[in-house]
Amino acid sequence: MDTETGMFTRLKNAVAHNPDLAFAILLAVCVYGYFAFTNEFFATHRTVYAIMERFAVLGLVGLALTLCIIAGEIDLSIGSNAALAAVIVVRFTDSLGAETALLIAVATSTTIGLIQGYFIAYLRVRAIVLTVGTLMLLRGVALFAAEEKTVMLTDFTVPDFISEKMLGYFSPASLLVILTFVLVGLFMNYTRFGREIYAIGGARKEALASGISLKRPMIIVFAISGFCAGLGGVIIGLRSGTAQALGLQYLLLAGTVAAFIGGVSILGGRGGVIGAAIGTLTVNFLNTGLVFNVTPAFMVQLYLGILLMVVIMFQTGSRIFDDHQRRDQVMRDVDRRREMFLEKKRAAAASGVG
Repeated sequence: MDTETGMFTRLKNAVAHNPDLAFAILLAVCVYGYFAFTNEFFATHRTVYAIMERFAVLGLVGLALTLCIIAGEIDLSIGSNAALAAVIVVRFTDSLGAETALLIAVATSTTIGLIQGYFIAYLRVRAIVLTVGTLMLLRGVALFAAEEKTVMLTDFTVPDFISEKMLGYFSPASLLVILTFVLVGLFMNYTRFGREIYAIGGARKEALASGISLKRPMIIVFAISGFCAGLGGVIIGLRSGTAQALGLQYLLLAGTVAAFIGGVSILGGRGGVIGAAIGTLTVNFLNTGLVFNVTPAFMVQLYLGILLMVVIMFQTGSRIFDDHQRRDQVMRDVDRRREMFLEKKRAAAASGVG
């Protein structure tokens, strides 16, 4: 009981000191509440299960992009990496077995992310430049691996297993993704390497000047991004039983929206795993609710854009307010020191006269 109370207290303090996270929670509640009240079929057990199934893929991408943005970079190749993993696992499951194909796909994507992080760190190039190149390169590799056609499974034993309902609202895939969130959250908050990632994103010059190496945190971030992309691609490929080399292009946009809704700062150094989960759920609430309302596809993109603009405006206003508060505090400190100096000067003058 004391442990639960302590966890609740820490969470409450985290929300109280992080207005972006508090706003993300409020936004998620508002979006879910709106559809729950306007559509009788939205707040049901089946809908929760469907939302968690979507979370299993988009959550991984949102998590990966959140970490990259915290580090002051972005991985534009994440959709291509996921598509390559999906092609690999679907292409080789029948011949090598699902477990072997899964390991090859995830290992390939993780290695790709690690190599990207290595080049970004050692060559000191911006990730947005390098990952544009790997985005196109990986599409070409995926087309080669798929022989420029849609690859399909013949044995659907594994797809049936990973989509099997467990504990009412989950599947093996969604439980695996939740476990990934927990492990990454512990890594980011309770290890030196996680703190280094925050440091190079929030104040890179200061972090480098204090002796923090850019190489290790950048390689770790992009290796995690590659792992998340690979795992997400594997889940999609095995769940659907098909894979296309040019598919999953929507993941980058949806994952970026989820990351920013979750409170990650475009300036880097701010954000977290809890925010990534909340942002992903908010996007899933919106997408699922709009599907229930039979909303055209272009309107879904429009609503996502509006949601993102609302978050950006809030973050901008919050940052301006914080800057204003800091300036006021500095001015108050200056005024207080000046008054203390004048008081000492008057006291010295009075003692000199006496």
